[in-house]
Amino acid sequence: MQVLPLLPTVADADLLGALDATLVRARGSALYRDRLAGMRIGTFDDWARVPITSRGELRAAGLHGLRAVPLERVCHYGESSGTTGATNAIWLTAADLERSADAIRARHADVFGPGRIVLNRFPFMAAPAHLMQLIAQRGGGVAIPGGNINWDVPFPRALELAHRTGAHVLASMPLEPVVLGEIARARNLDPATDLAVDTLFLGGSPLPPAMQRRLAKTWRARVIELYGSTETMLLGTSCEAGTLHLETSLAYCEVVETESGGDAHLIVTTIGIEGSPLVRFDTGDVVRLLGGPCRCGDRRPGIVVLGRAAEALELAGRRLYPYEVVDAAAAAADALDSSVFFVVVLADRLLVRIEDAGGGGDPAAALAGRLGGVPCEVERVAPGMLLDVEMLSRSPHVYKPIVVSDWRTPGRRLLTVVEGMIEWPRPTLSEGRRWLSRTLRTARRRRQLSREARLARPGGD
Repeated sequence: MQVLPLLPTVADADLLGALDATLVRARGSALYRDRLAGMRIGTFDDWARVPITSRGELRAAGLHGLRAVPLERVCHYGESSGTTGATNAIWLTAADLERSADAIRARHADVFGPGRIVLNRFPFMAAPAHLMQLIAQRGGGVAIPGGNINWDVPFPRALELAHRTGAHVLASMPLEPVVLGEIARARNLDPATDLAVDTLFLGGSPLPPAMQRRLAKTWRARVIELYGSTETMLLGTSCEAGTLHLETSLAYCEVVETESGGDAHLIVTTIGIEGSPLVRFDTGDVVRLLGGPCRCGDRRPGIVVLGRAAEALELAGRRLYPYEVVDAAAAAADALDSSVFFVVVLADRLLVRIEDAGGGGDPAAALAGRLGGVPCEVERVAPGMLLDVEMLSRSPHVYKPIVVSDWRTPGRRLLTVVEGMIEWPRPTLSEGRRWLSRTLRTARRRRQLSREARLARPGGD
């Protein structure tokens, strides 16, 4: 195993002092109390002897195992989403959140400033949603708290809020502008001209170049990539040149390369977190270092995040990461002037299903250009087959809970608490027919692919 420290942008003595202070703080937690006992950092040789922390060790530490401060100092609890396994718990102080929020605002003062309206669509169980709110509270604009896992702000209302308020920034996961863009077009709105959004601030999943270009073109907006995790908080954002720079003021990062030259994992020590500090934490993220200075002039290291090692695909003798798969699929969809695609990984190929928007390009060539040697199939489907805009637009109306309904006055006559909280729209006959047709066609395609998979197995019939 080879460890490559990323070049710091502070003096060695200052960095060593910060790392030593992190070790001292970390020993306040059950996870690190014994494993770091007696350790101090005076040189980088000392640092190399500090053990790496795995995700499994975080899970084994339990709910409070990473907490290094008394509960009286904690203001925020968070859990990882569990996308690749069990969840991990973190406990943050107010200062922890403020440091990440201030770093984002400092790097992007032109995006987050007084009078700038931010439609905050990050889910509120995730820290970025709270960072957007905090940035606004600390002078970085006007935040609209509309987390996308929220019945009170469904997709249609989010679009209406952006349109009505003249929002300048959409802060969300990368799929959000795809969904909102499709809903806008269904309402005869062009995101590029009928909305004031000039910046897409996106994080939470791979955001490769082809997808960035498509979103930038559709919205006529700048795309900024946000990188971090529940456990580490902010790790970096992208510059105007599109390079994802690590936030060296908050984290010390190393890259661990295996002896076989395989995956290069990002190892993070959180020098900017007090509540749940991490020491040499293996994020599981596979990264690619960018060589040479960035044309933006920023001296901080630049990286490409390929995705979690656990999410890598082995196909046709190649290892593919989410970044590469999404990049290829987005390019194929763009060839058909579409933003809507879905990738199915089969035993012998990648099946890329694309809503055909009538573009005249060659999606198969776009795939081959990025995934040469990997068997791929493009399946064009009708608009609405992969992303049902009408269904998303028919989300329920959510009310404040009530337990009294006066039938003497005009309006809804309620009999239950649930009726008072939620009003489900009634589908029309034509909508029901479209839903049934889409469901049957999707079920038919699923049966076809399932039968292919059975036949491909040894002894299949």
